[in-house]
Amino acid sequence: MSKNGVKTGEYFVNSCLDAEYEAIFNQYFNALKRYAQLFVPEQPAEDIVQDILVHLWENRENLNIHTSLEAYLFRSVYHRCISSIKLQNVRSMHLTQLEIDLRHEEMRFFDSDENEAIRKLFMNDLNAELNQAINSLPSKCREVFEMSFLQDYRNKEISEKLNISVNTVESHITNALKALRKKLSKLISVLV
Repeated sequence: MSKNGVKTGEYFVNSCLDAEYEAIFNQYFNALKRYAQLFVPEQPAEDIVQDILVHLWENRENLNIHTSLEAYLFRSVYHRCISSIKLQNVRSMHLTQLEIDLRHEEMRFFDSDENEAIRKLFMNDLNAELNQAINSLPSKCREVFEMSFLQDYRNKEISEKLNISVNTVESHITNALKALRKKLSKLISVLV
């Protein structure tokens, strides 16, 4: 489960209910449209996003998504925009090779795999979600986790500073990692 109780893992597709699909549509439509508009004008961007979301619904039983749903959707929009532009280029042979090359460079500029600035924008979102997940941990668990992973204390040092056993420190770290792994599962799959 993810934001608003919506399934967004790789198994969503086969078991998605109408209400869940509607929630996914509402959650991702505007962000996907804005992303598509980096490549194509507003109306084609909207059409592309709608086509992808309809395709997701109509083929939900046959799709096999190996990444997070969010990564799958953004990648689908990217590839569909590239295809749309290529088709448009074929129809518009009057464009010079220089104009075509410039457009391809613009597309690469907005690709998060190619551009460090775009990647940093996405990383800022990831960092915000990570900080939110850490802040949601129980106070003692969060304190131990932060001392271990953010302040580089060893378990024995944490034990001495907090006046708890090393086993308790290890237990807090294990519980924190389990909780963070669960809360950040979609982020982990995007990063992998």
